Amino acid sequence: MRINNFRIKERIKFFLERQFVKGAHIQLLFVAALIGMISIVGGLLITPIEASSESLGDAIWWAFLRLSDPGYLGDDEGAWRRLISTILTILGYVVFLGSMVAIITAWLNRKIRNLEQGLTPVTSNNHVVILGWTSKTIHTAGEIFQSVGRLRRFLKFYGARRLKVIILSEDVTPDHFQELRDNALIGDRANEIILRSGNSIDREHLKRVDCLNAAAIIIPSPWRSDNDLITSDVVSIKTLLSLSAESFNAKTPIRLPYVVAEIQDENKIKAAYRAYSGPIEVIGSNTIISRLLAQNIRHQGLSVVYNALLSHSISNNIFSLEFPEAINKNLFELKACFPKAILMGVVRIAHNEFKPLLNVSPNFTIEKGDRLVLLAKSSKDTAFQPTVGNSNSKALVASRELAMEVQNDTIKLLILGWNSHVPALIKELCTYEDEYYEITFVSIRSKEERQLELEKLENLTNRVNWKHIEADYVKESEFKRINPAAFDNVLLVSSDRISEKEEADARTIVGYILLEGELENATKKPAVLMELSDPNNEPLLRRYKGEVIITPLILSNLLAGVALQREVNSIFKELLTVGGAEIIFRNPWDYHLNDGLMTFWELENKSIEFGETLLGIFDSNEDVRSEQHLILNPGRNKTITIKSGIQLVVLTTVY
Repeated sequence: MRINNFRIKERIKFFLERQFVKGAHIQLLFVAALIGMISIVGGLLITPIEASSESLGDAIWWAFLRLSDPGYLGDDEGAWRRLISTILTILGYVVFLGSMVAIITAWLNRKIRNLEQGLTPVTSNNHVVILGWTSKTIHTAGEIFQSVGRLRRFLKFYGARRLKVIILSEDVTPDHFQELRDNALIGDRANEIILRSGNSIDREHLKRVDCLNAAAIIIPSPWRSDNDLITSDVVSIKTLLSLSAESFNAKTPIRLPYVVAEIQDENKIKAAYRAYSGPIEVIGSNTIISRLLAQNIRHQGLSVVYNALLSHSISNNIFSLEFPEAINKNLFELKACFPKAILMGVVRIAHNEFKPLLNVSPNFTIEKGDRLVLLAKSSKDTAFQPTVGNSNSKALVASRELAMEVQNDTIKLLILGWNSHVPALIKELCTYEDEYYEITFVSIRSKEERQLELEKLENLTNRVNWKHIEADYVKESEFKRINPAAFDNVLLVSSDRISEKEEADARTIVGYILLEGELENATKKPAVLMELSDPNNEPLLRRYKGEVIITPLILSNLLAGVALQREVNSIFKELLTVGGAEIIFRNPWDYHLNDGLMTFWELENKSIEFGETLLGIFDSNEDVRSEQHLILNPGRNKTITIKSGIQLVVLTTVY
């Protein structure tokens, strides 16, 4: 039989708790009621004594004045009145002042915290939204601010007066604001960035950043463990579905904003396109990085070129612009119209898709709607300058084809570490026909787990073979067993099992230093390439000769570039995909050039004769991080010294 106890004390406490959590107004009402009750009690206590000269209302008012203002304490006469007055004054300090200050202070703290968290919805038009705070968010925002020329055209296209960037983060803290200020590309302009708290897969939170009225939305892929059921790509695709759903619920038809989304798994790229019904560009991060790694393995030093091309705030940039003056002109005529830029080709729109046509014949004629692809230091250098008279047609001779360098031996590749880019790299290497690779994987991850990931790949070939070694490469004894000097290339990848990028890079850097020590006395040293997650760690390796690829930096630069200029995505897809247009290194002797001095203009015309486009000079005699190591677009009057160690950076076509 159930015993029913009243438990009055507990019920009162529970009732008060439920009332207090309703907010400051209920708390203030409770304090007001308590003050009124104390005033009534105080008035009743002195009324019997002063009944002949003071009414009950006057007594209650007397009690309230002592309760709220201790200055009246010295005006009372009589022991009883002074005792009651003293008690009321003490209660006034505790109840009236203490409670009121505590309630108002707590209310203000909550309001300030809510404002700091960015819970207030934004009302804006034609702004840029970055959904998610990842390792790429700050660099993406910084590149947008620094891409002055692209940004000016972007704002003009959308009719916006100034740039407004809004970042949606799961949690907004003062640390986020400080990180923005500390970034060299943002600095004081951090005040122009609005932070809002929320989750990108929550439709209500998307309204908080006014996504439907944005000019562009960037969705960088968040970090999640491989063991999570909700992967990064699932979050990104769910976000795209949420954005599309908002348009269906709108009372009037609206135009969905342009979206740039990062998807890690290549197999989910099509799903991302289907999930969003508006204009969208999807960047396959694993595919991009694997292709970049593969290109650098095949052409040592190429990472320096792509680091320069993919960083819009420094060096040279790739621009895609439409010039009505260029219609019906051929490319060789147009070269003279851009004295400070290199004409790489065009982007043509076919069936609502961007189709890059790079390193085409100098007789290629520009049609209406074609966009010229230019390599220039800034947007000012892309200004069209009409020429007088006919261009020199001497270079318009039939091209003399140059054969690509043929791989004679099997490339031995040592990969230290494991992450999601490694299987994508193997898949990419399998696409290079007539090239053979023997790969050794060294990782603390189990052999069975790694092999299982590789077996999921499609279109594998017996030209790429591998074996697994289960070992910790940060132990010096393991290097002696592996013998890295026996390999042609060594790749150190940053672990994606460590959530903190600083800790993941720490293992990579220590492994590289141990590798350098092991190779110090080797007669033949392999080419070493490192993948890092934090750009702040790159200066630690400047005195070493290994090449560095900072994955988040490259991806964030690409996200920013594609957000401001949509066709940039198609251009880099073309450059990094096997076959078609590729950037390679050429020896000057391939063009039958002897040692001596030549202007860049003369070298450029020579490359045209051989069906290639000269982009710059690569000096292998210089340190890998020297400013003279790579010079892109040096200027047509720049004198180049042809000597041993000088290589030409050219855009060629691989059939």
